[in-house]
Amino acid sequence: MSGLNILPLPTFARLGVNFVERDAAFETEKISVPAGTERQIIQFVETDSETSVTIAENAKLKLVQVFTGRCASVLKTAVADNAQFGLIQLYLGGDTVSEIITGLNGYKAAFAASIGYDLGAVGALDLNLVVNHYGRKSTSEITANGVLRGNAQKTFKGTIDFKNGASGSKGSEKEDVILLDESVVNKTVPVILCAEEDVEGSHGATIGRIDEKHIYYMRSRGIPEDKIYEMITCARLARLIGRIGDEEAKKRIYSILGWGDEDE
Repeated sequence: MSGLNILPLPTFARLGVNFVERDAAFETEKISVPAGTERQIIQFVETDSETSVTIAENAKLKLVQVFTGRCASVLKTAVADNAQFGLIQLYLGGDTVSEIITGLNGYKAAFAASIGYDLGAVGALDLNLVVNHYGRKSTSEITANGVLRGNAQKTFKGTIDFKNGASGSKGSEKEDVILLDESVVNKTVPVILCAEEDVEGSHGATIGRIDEKHIYYMRSRGIPEDKIYEMITCARLARLIGRIGDEEAKKRIYSILGWGDEDE
């Protein structure tokens, strides 16, 4: 979606940087982006939380959420006329239940979501994402890329709902999943609903294992097989992390992943 600016924005704020240190069982955040302004907000989510977002007309928000523990999360967003919402989410292990509900209420309201996950051992992710297109010529673009290993389980339910009156709107969703072990469980459930004729919706999923030819090539260069898997996982997440635009936040993510400074 070429019209959505997801580059680092001039105003930066951190919300709930460490929920655990607050010693709270449930966190709530309300984010309001005034008309014509731009904000970037980063949340490190480590306990159950709910975030409510309102983006006024001609405003832009880039929201980064990093999930690192066992938790349930709800994100609800309302996007007004000509407003833009860029969402980056990283799921880095643990058991997480996440619900994302976005209302593209205004004319030319735009939403772009980029989601990455690395689930190993007994990690589990249940992700339900719903985009409701109410406004005319509203646009949504959803991409998810992840790696499952061990006994990890993941369910991704993505729904694009074109409501009556959302003429000229476009929505797309795509997921790319790599399965590293036979014991993983993956469920991808894309849904497109249409109550309006003049709309465009698409979805697709690529699910599979690493090409044996690639593994053979890298092993022939002296790279151990376990390192090959790590390299592929790191490459997927690094592309997403690189778009965050805040060095302190990136360093914290590298620390969570056990990466050194050379991965910056």
